[in-house]
Amino acid sequence: MTSSLPPPPPPPPRLGEPGRLSGRPAPRYPSWLRWGLGDFWIATGIFLLVGVVLGAIAVFDDLSALATDSQREIDIGTAWLPFLIATPALLQVCYVLWAVRRKGRGPAADIAVRFRSVDLGIGAVLFVVGLTAATVLAVTMEHLFGISPSAAVADLVEDSDDTAGGISGWIVLLAVLVALVIPVIEEIVYRGLLWSALEKRGMGETAVLVLSSLIFAAIHLEPARFPILFVLGIALGYGRIRTGRLGPCVTAHICLNSVGMIALLATL
Repeated sequence: MTSSLPPPPPPPPRLGEPGRLSGRPAPRYPSWLRWGLGDFWIATGIFLLVGVVLGAIAVFDDLSALATDSQREIDIGTAWLPFLIATPALLQVCYVLWAVRRKGRGPAADIAVRFRSVDLGIGAVLFVVGLTAATVLAVTMEHLFGISPSAAVADLVEDSDDTAGGISGWIVLLAVLVALVIPVIEEIVYRGLLWSALEKRGMGETAVLVLSSLIFAAIHLEPARFPILFVLGIALGYGRIRTGRLGPCVTAHICLNSVGMIALLATL
């Protein structure tokens, strides 16, 4: 005798996995992809090595001036600063883009280098949240510990003798690079390659957010700003969690750096 009862309804589709902030299933990376954490560390090594070499050349160039002026202090001129800031980062991102193209499916598929118009609005919200959190943290650090964290590039510009006559073209070029170019590069490297490489190794979404933000803050080699950079990394990383793209991260990062560069130019 057969039953006349209707079959049970199918289970509802899973919208996400337990503990994932995004509410989406964990991304799957094909086993044949050959890029990974090793490529991130190679890119980081390129960044640090080129920065050290260029810094040594800049210092040597400045030391040569001491032969004629013994009273002169060592001061890297602002003409060097755009090269010191941009060249290591550009070589770093060139390696990253080469690695994901040569060893994988390309930047869009593998490290989320994608953008949509809605990312402008999401990035603006992340900018406000990140700037507010960083400001509160900076004020707290100054009140409790007497630490007034400022960006290393701002300190270099303000301490340079080249600023005595006002804002030079080199300073403007530096401001443009830091405001518009460096954010794109850093997002591709940290919220792009590093983030995907950690996910590819099976790390959970929250752990990826925290660890990538810690590495992002540490690589800047600015101990006084470490807590602020970490908080900003969390805010920027949420852009990738929210959308699965780097568009909001880049937008918010450009806004944050632009505010800093505008403030620097205003003080000069």
